[in-house]
Amino acid sequence: MSVSNSHKISNYYDFYRDKEIVFTKANLRYLRMDPRQIYIKCNGGQWPCILNSSSLQQAKIIVGTSSGVYLEINKSKNKNLVLSLRYCFIDQNNQPIQFFVNSNVVDIKPYKETNELALITLEFTQRPPDDLISRIGEFLEVNHNFETRKEERIAINENSLRQLAIPKEESFIFIADVPRKCILKDLSFGGAKVLTVGIPKFLVEKRTDLRLIFSDTAEKVSIPGVIKSADFLPGRKDIAIIHIEFIQSETPMAYKFHINSYITSYQKQMIQNQIKNQIAERNSELKAAQKKAEIEKAMSKNAAENQENE
Repeated sequence: MSVSNSHKISNYYDFYRDKEIVFTKANLRYLRMDPRQIYIKCNGGQWPCILNSSSLQQAKIIVGTSSGVYLEINKSKNKNLVLSLRYCFIDQNNQPIQFFVNSNVVDIKPYKETNELALITLEFTQRPPDDLISRIGEFLEVNHNFETRKEERIAINENSLRQLAIPKEESFIFIADVPRKCILKDLSFGGAKVLTVGIPKFLVEKRTDLRLIFSDTAEKVSIPGVIKSADFLPGRKDIAIIHIEFIQSETPMAYKFHINSYITSYQKQMIQNQIKNQIAERNSELKAAQKKAEIEKAMSKNAAENQENE
């Protein structure tokens, strides 16, 4: 593992260790988790369970009250009974990434007031594997940045399109359910600016549906929003510049991930450039100081030689 990745994983663990993810269908999909391969292992047995939620310190699972693991937990008189929770993710090559996390039971209660299911809270006995920290940490980082960095605009150009994995600036947008071609001008977590055919005054406050394709994952996403302002493109009376505000609760995770990846990569590049500039300035100052010292040394030598000659 590279130093940068190790540093990033450590930051994820430090910043997000107590933040919890609830595993909805959408979250399972974007985390690329296989819920059919989630198991709990205890006293030599292994049983399937439902992973309800997880942080980097604990997890909540749902099991049947007639299942073997529930019976093992209840009959055990050892309060420090150790269980192992198996996570299963799918990598980019569609291969499973599986690992166990040792845990202790800290709470048991009926799930949604039923006697047939139990919600069991597990506390990890040690820091979990880097694969789990990386997956959950990135997911939480995306949602944190989505909340706090909505207005950071990404100007659309050849470089940003490549980093965002968007094939071209031309796309499609539905305005009040009417499809139109559009040209992307900028994107952010919170909205977009696009060019499209239309009269500005008839577009404001209309519902929109911006369609994007990400070439790296072959995903087609639909981002609902509302046009908050619109103006004519200078020199044109048929083309409008529209400013869209996305509907936060309906913004797809795939879109959030790509915007976050660009913003964090750009920020990292900016920091690296600042460090390079600082090093270059320091080297320049050292060279100037060395040159000054050499000149002063030469002048002192000349002064000494002149004094001897006199």
